[in-house]
Amino acid sequence: MTGLLDPREANHAHFSLELQEAAQARAWETLARAAAMIEPGMNDLDGKAIVDQAILDSGAERLWHASQVRFGPNTLLPFGQAPATPHVLEADDIFFLDIGPCYDGHEGDVGSAFTLGQVPAFHSLIEDSKAVFAAVKAHWAETGANGLELYDFAKTEAAKRGRTLALEGASGHRIGAFPHRVHHSGKLKAFGKTPSPACWILEIHLIDPTLKVGAFYEDML
Repeated sequence: MTGLLDPREANHAHFSLELQEAAQARAWETLARAAAMIEPGMNDLDGKAIVDQAILDSGAERLWHASQVRFGPNTLLPFGQAPATPHVLEADDIFFLDIGPCYDGHEGDVGSAFTLGQVPAFHSLIEDSKAVFAAVKAHWAETGANGLELYDFAKTEAAKRGRTLALEGASGHRIGAFPHRVHHSGKLKAFGKTPSPACWILEIHLIDPTLKVGAFYEDML
């Protein structure tokens, strides 16, 4: 077991760091396959069907959270809020996917934004979401910052790039052997201690008010 010093970081007896890391790696592979099948003319609902089928085909045992699929302007929406109007992808567009498949009893959780076409502003926004994630992760490793401090740092890093950090529904959470929620269901943003490795997902949802779209990136700390 891990996280013995804080019950919020506890895990099930069957938890394995090797299996946790493997589940995360398999989730990334599944996400890449799903993203490659997204094409112009599809809407958010079409995309969700593709993503969920890709997860099923990957051998996942279950979803620990519903797949989040956001196309075009719907990338601005908070997590958990279904688009009122599905957006039909254009030849030059942006979208993001967030999946939570379980493999070998462990929860994978990955998410990233993608583009269709060659709009430089979309590519830049996506790169910024990854850069903010990397900066926050490095800050955690270097300073031992707690969850609140990490997201304050993320706000500053987003602002440096002219972006807004959206926190509603995307402020980090636990990960582990399924179901981690037996131990803790709170947000990383509210965790007042240094997050332990392989226990938490860091989520970065950037909004660009000028472009009127967003980009998302998440992975395990």
